[in-house]
Amino acid sequence: MTAAFADLAPLAEAMAAQARATSTPGDRETAAAIAALLTIEPRNTEHVLEIITAIVGDALADPFRETTANRWRPLLPGWVRRPLIGATVNRLRAAGLLVTTGRYARCTDTAGRNGGKLQPIYALDLEALPAGARGDAEPATR
Repeated sequence: MTAAFADLAPLAEAMAAQARATSTPGDRETAAAIAALLTIEPRNTEHVLEIITAIVGDALADPFRETTANRWRPLLPGWVRRPLIGATVNRLRAAGLLVTTGRYARCTDTAGRNGGKLQPIYALDLEALPAGARGDAEPATR
């Protein structure tokens, strides 16, 4: 399944809103607090939406809704601020939208000095979004 950018943009915005909504001023972990601040900053909105769009687009193209950075990293335009990638993924995980599968893939990113390191394989969980953001008429039941 291939989705057009125009179709993914509203979903990416809903996912960004969900990730922001789970950000609380009382985050105790430094990394979580920094990720929340980076993704909430209005100057980063376009970058965060581009990252989310790449992740969601890749996951939706997978029959199991799985994704890994090896697949979506090349989809990101060069203007995207690289530090926002990890921050965005962390916020999506905290919001329950990306769930680790317990499986890993070797990283192909040699530019970031991560080549060969293990990276998680994630599953996209659209059930974590409010029903209206998914286009559902009724809230999801778990």
